[in-house]
Amino acid sequence: MTDNPPTPSALPARIRPHRAAVSGRLRDALVDMSWNGTPWNEAARKANLTVRAMRLALKRPQVLAFLKSERVVLLASISGATVSRLQQLRDQDENRAAAVSAAKTLNEMSEAAEVNPARMNQARAPGLVFVIQMPTGPTITVDPKDSAPMIDVTPEAEGPSAKAR
Repeated sequence: MTDNPPTPSALPARIRPHRAAVSGRLRDALVDMSWNGTPWNEAARKANLTVRAMRLALKRPQVLAFLKSERVVLLASISGATVSRLQQLRDQDENRAAAVSAAKTLNEMSEAAEVNPARMNQARAPGLVFVIQMPTGPTITVDPKDSAPMIDVTPEAEGPSAKAR
């Protein structure tokens, strides 16, 4: 008997370790897709991957998580330039429609940041939110003795419709 552990392919599928990291040629293709905007099939060919291998890799959760993290980094790196460009568009005089649109966008961005700056970049998740507040205005109290008398409208068993049956 040998003391060597079994290879991962010799283990049953339920205990076989899965690779969580994205590296090598696949990583190169994903970085090319994220930062250069290369379509996935062209990025696969550039990185010496088959199109089928790339398509199958794009189904794996760790690959999708890597793409998402690269997108977040890309958006963070260009967000300062976006605000600066919107400001330039707002201040120019050649295209008034673009200036108005840029001003509206800048106002919306500033209002969104003022509403809740801590949640500006957080994703929204489904669920319920209960807001319990004390009344701020005058409260109205209704006394049952002061209300109008209640009229009973329950149907009677011996009414005109009961005789017709």
